[in-house]
Amino acid sequence: MKALFMSKNLNYLKFLTKNRRLTATILSLGSCLGAIATTLQPSPAAVIGQDDRITPTYEWLTGAGQQRAAVGLLVIQMADGNFAHCTYTAVGRNIGLTNTHCIYDEQGRPPQQIKAYAARHGGEYLAAANVDIFWTGLDAAPKTTAETASDWAIIRFTTNLGDQTGWFGNYGWSGNINDAGSSVVNQTTNYIGYPSDWPTDAAIQPGQTRSYTPALHAGCQIIDRQFGLLLHNCDTQPGASGSSLYGKVSDTDLRTMGLHRGWLTFSEGNTINTAVPLEKFMPAVEKLRQTGAASDTLVPRL
Repeated sequence: MKALFMSKNLNYLKFLTKNRRLTATILSLGSCLGAIATTLQPSPAAVIGQDDRITPTYEWLTGAGQQRAAVGLLVIQMADGNFAHCTYTAVGRNIGLTNTHCIYDEQGRPPQQIKAYAARHGGEYLAAANVDIFWTGLDAAPKTTAETASDWAIIRFTTNLGDQTGWFGNYGWSGNINDAGSSVVNQTTNYIGYPSDWPTDAAIQPGQTRSYTPALHAGCQIIDRQFGLLLHNCDTQPGASGSSLYGKVSDTDLRTMGLHRGWLTFSEGNTINTAVPLEKFMPAVEKLRQTGAASDTLVPRL
């Protein structure tokens, strides 16, 4: 497995080195809002080489004394009435981190309702809460590459969900927005999320339900920062939006390194996954931690 991971990483380092010398043309950008419908045909774009995801057990997610239950599923009724899903990470007693495109559609219309399920695993979950207010980095789902670097959102739960699940801390970050992401480049990372294609036909086990079963990719890497984004090679699919790329200091100290939001596909045919750097959303998270996410809190947009 180590050799396979190194091969995957080296291929993308070669690609990125090439694109430092040449101005790459971005052919398309993808976001990871997942459709609930089982007829979804997932794009292979966000799985890089071999699929290294596994299904963590419910017991592993909810074991006492650690924070993995802070990751959960958002079920969203969008403005048009259709249902979709994303991932969130609790980052405070009553707040969670996800993406703007999980909240607003491209016209800037807010959702009709959002339900959060902590450590959802098929029909099981540790706790649930509604979302009653949110703060976002954009006023609509991003339409351009430049906008994707601000594709963050912070949601407020109607209960202190984090008291039941624990919540993630964060890695250190720079006060210079022009240096965004530099503190975590070349570091190993992990994510837990709810991709729409997971479990795949090859991975599914009896009793598991696609889109409601978490995926774990451990030991992937944040390999560069370009276009205001972190570039990473964790295997994702739509539905994984809002997943924290996280580092593990210990079982009781998991820290967000960046916020997964989608992928970029270049004209040469290469695809890379992307994440919003800490510098974009941590000032807002810190402000909301200070106020207890009071509804009149004004948060910075960087």
